[in-house]
Amino acid sequence: MEQYLADLHIHSRYSRATSKGLTPRNLAAWGEIKGLTVVATGDFTHPGWLGELQEALAPDASGLFRLKDTTHLGRELPWLPDAAPSGRVRFLLSAEVSSIYKRGGKVRKVHNLVYVPTFEAAESLNRKLAKVGNLASDGRPILGLDSRHLLEMVLETDPLAYLVPAHIWTPWFSLFGSKSGFDSVEECYGSLAKEIFALETGLSSDPEMNWTLSALDRFRLISNSDAHSGEKLGRECNLFSGDPSYEGIYRALRGQGVGPKFCGTVEFFPEEGKYHLDGHRECGVVMEPAEAKARGGLCPVCGKQLTLGVLHRVLELADRAEPARPEGMPGFTSLIPLDELAGEVMGVGPKTAKAHGLVARLLARFGAELAVLRDAPIEEIGRVDAILGEAVARMRAGRVLRRPGFDGQYGRISVFTPQEQRELKSGRYLAVPPPAKAAKAREPAAGDDPPAEPPPATPRPAPDDSPAPRRLNPAQQAAIENGSRHVLVVAGPGTGKTHTLLAKIRALLAAGIPAGDILAVTFTRRAAEDLRQRLAGGATAAAHLPRADTLHALALEAWSQTGGQEPVLLSEDAARRLFAAANPELAGAKLKTAWRDLSLARERRQAPTDAATVGPGLYAARYARQKADWNLLDFTDLLEFWLEKLAAGSQRPPYSHVLVDEVQDLSALQLAVVAALVGADRASLFAIGDPDQAIYGFRGATGAARAALAALWPDLATTTLAENYRSTQPVLTLAAGLFPGRAPLVSRVSRDTTATTEIQLFEAPTAAGETGWMGERISALLGGTSLTLARDLAAETLSPADIAVLVRVSALIVPIRKSLERFGIPCAAPEADAFFNEPRVRLLLAAAGRLLGLPLPDDAQKPPTLPDRVLAQGPLGLSAFLGDIPPFDRLFWQGPKFRALCRAFDAHHGWAGLLNFVAGETELELVGKRAEKVRIMTLHAAKGLEFAAVFLPALEDGILPFAGTDFLTGKPGHLAGQMDEDEERRLFYVGITRAKRRLYLSHAVRRDLFGRRLMLKRSRFLENLDLGGVRRSALVARTVSQARQLPLFGVEEPTR
Repeated sequence: MEQYLADLHIHSRYSRATSKGLTPRNLAAWGEIKGLTVVATGDFTHPGWLGELQEALAPDASGLFRLKDTTHLGRELPWLPDAAPSGRVRFLLSAEVSSIYKRGGKVRKVHNLVYVPTFEAAESLNRKLAKVGNLASDGRPILGLDSRHLLEMVLETDPLAYLVPAHIWTPWFSLFGSKSGFDSVEECYGSLAKEIFALETGLSSDPEMNWTLSALDRFRLISNSDAHSGEKLGRECNLFSGDPSYEGIYRALRGQGVGPKFCGTVEFFPEEGKYHLDGHRECGVVMEPAEAKARGGLCPVCGKQLTLGVLHRVLELADRAEPARPEGMPGFTSLIPLDELAGEVMGVGPKTAKAHGLVARLLARFGAELAVLRDAPIEEIGRVDAILGEAVARMRAGRVLRRPGFDGQYGRISVFTPQEQRELKSGRYLAVPPPAKAAKAREPAAGDDPPAEPPPATPRPAPDDSPAPRRLNPAQQAAIENGSRHVLVVAGPGTGKTHTLLAKIRALLAAGIPAGDILAVTFTRRAAEDLRQRLAGGATAAAHLPRADTLHALALEAWSQTGGQEPVLLSEDAARRLFAAANPELAGAKLKTAWRDLSLARERRQAPTDAATVGPGLYAARYARQKADWNLLDFTDLLEFWLEKLAAGSQRPPYSHVLVDEVQDLSALQLAVVAALVGADRASLFAIGDPDQAIYGFRGATGAARAALAALWPDLATTTLAENYRSTQPVLTLAAGLFPGRAPLVSRVSRDTTATTEIQLFEAPTAAGETGWMGERISALLGGTSLTLARDLAAETLSPADIAVLVRVSALIVPIRKSLERFGIPCAAPEADAFFNEPRVRLLLAAAGRLLGLPLPDDAQKPPTLPDRVLAQGPLGLSAFLGDIPPFDRLFWQGPKFRALCRAFDAHHGWAGLLNFVAGETELELVGKRAEKVRIMTLHAAKGLEFAAVFLPALEDGILPFAGTDFLTGKPGHLAGQMDEDEERRLFYVGITRAKRRLYLSHAVRRDLFGRRLMLKRSRFLENLDLGGVRRSALVARTVSQARQLPLFGVEEPTR
């Protein structure tokens, strides 16, 4: 059966550090003179490259692709004037994805190759991946996507789509990499590991090295060039038998069928790869794994960690003393690129005109490079150049000299000894075979028949991702054991607030207190859910757990228990729109102010001073009347109702122990509800919070919880937690500077972690310069995306989810996100919820789906029963039919979500098209949520979160502290002087203390915001900070006379 060669891993000109001449025609021309029949396209994930492929290629009957225009291909090879490529090379759609994510407490960086049979499949997969990161930033996109999730997405794309782990031994970016990989295929891909049937060995290893691991016996070991230019094509490639086809390659790699076969690989000598041995390039140190192990992996010159090479990692995982080729698996051939042989023979570099001239003569005689290296008779090669004939003969016999690569430096394989090379240059050469490393039989056996679908390897258990529980420190233990009936725990950031709260609940349960007697009140639904999950631990049923919920959820339940129909609750936006409808004379700033004043007054339990006939009193009365007329409630109504019932004694709470989280963020109304729940002596209170993190005054939070609690319960006992388990001491010391005279929290993180602390302050001339600086820093923290781009591979790197950018105003989020995505950094930012996620829209879609015979989603509520004729009229017919039937109301029918539903119904030509669209978008949303991304959010949204690295940009007076949009937009009569500077200071403190060990502060001289160009001073809060240990730098713009892009250069200030 006829054989052919295929290179299944290359890159396009859209990948970084690649030749910009790479086009489909260029690849076809180079592939043909290399001797390849099939070449992967690479990079189909990039929209620009995919467009070029669709324009230049056409599918053929084999499932592969061919050039549409094959004329004048020789022009792609100007150094080879006699070349006339015919365009016979076929293309296979491929891409490489760089996944950076965290698993098992370790940052993982794994590169995977993806193959699909059609352009439609490529576009389908790209739509999913675009939800995860910016595909246009690089031909090899960086995605915060777990490899097993990527594999799942690939398998769902097309029955013939498949994934192959790339260069599996590369230290920093691979499946088994010593720096960021796993110990087994099963550990990486989980239950889907059986869908992995081939592995790419990479330039620094060959199949023989991989045969020392029995766990790899079931896999086809492929090799590819990973070419970044046409001339590197085919330096490693794969041998197949049968007619070239997409499905033939797929079946051959799976070991399926009786037709096409995988017959082995053409390899580099692995020592030529740049990570073969251990070493430290800066010091010129290279050593074998045994010596590196004896030295503890440290460089003997500088004492830093050595880069442990591929051979070291292979030996670390190997379970065989000697390689054992698996039964039925093919062999391999090791070759030296032809230009390197030509350069050695002529005593010049491989890229010189002399070497190219010899290569050109050989290609003119034999047609293709791999034909020269593998098949051409030595005598025939000798007729072109006798010495080159001798060189090829030695290479084929494995009689080569090897100088292994290490720590990013390519090795060198030569066929002539140094003495012979000197003789070659002087013209006195006499062929004497050099000493050679004993070579085992490497050629594929003629009768190699790979086995059918091989059995999967026995999976190794995955490591336990859950951290060991931390013991209580003395202060936490004292708080829990405090015998007072009413206890306030002042817990600074990172001091184990939730840990202490959980420990208190468990202590109550251990003391025999029934779960039903315990209530834990949280400030947000997210915190309540987290508390419930952590309480569940090993519990078997929710009924055996104490109640954990928000006050609003508890109040809604209390309303339902009165026997009334569950109310229609207004969202914050719907409540504001109803207030506007009830007071039509209010508009613009007056409407905004009136609504804010009413909301704050209610939360502060302050009745309007005006009568119900004028001013705020009138506005409030109209709003209340409108809600009553339409049978609607807002969230404040719930608390007011429940407080009234509790105060009247008509509802008696069953709780004897009430625990309150984030007590500093409660409003006067919420504190009154808590007081009613606890009573003077009915229940005990355990409240925990931090007055330095009171940041919700704009929502009515008192900011003085300690005084309020002491007034309610004079016996209140206060205890303080001051040991921080999140941040390093330099971060905590810096944050404490915001409160003059305040002692900083004491860090309890390890010394090793403290040693990695980095705090920087940066000044940029423009906001664009600031975001560019952030992009560079974040790229460095992620550690680069390839071996060619990473600058400091010895440095500790992070996953995208370890990094956050926190801003004071949401208007900054979009420009920052766009800028970071141009760097190829996967980002997540708050987005408006899609219209189809609104609960009432979901009910309508479920009703329409039922009409079309679709089953209800598992988590769906029962939709309303609607006549077919009503559904046929579309959304507008539903609004007329349902009217104010709960849970619907006229505000919903007038609202933006319903209007979006109407537009989508029209755009997709009815219910069927709309439901198909929603199903696809829902799947894409899930894909996006799975991925790890750099988080961009407001400082308020970051409360309760923590990150290894935090960026705080736009630290400018007017933005932080925030003076209001009127000030920033230049409106007359703004109230900048009335801002709550103390709360803004606390908000900055919250931002700083989100950082574990890396903190990046920045500000810009000029910024465009809210349609204006602003030139603000740097934040006054920076003047409070001790910047002595902070690295300070700035960008300075250089004025140029020519019309070109403005260059910027970094200027370091001395540390002060």
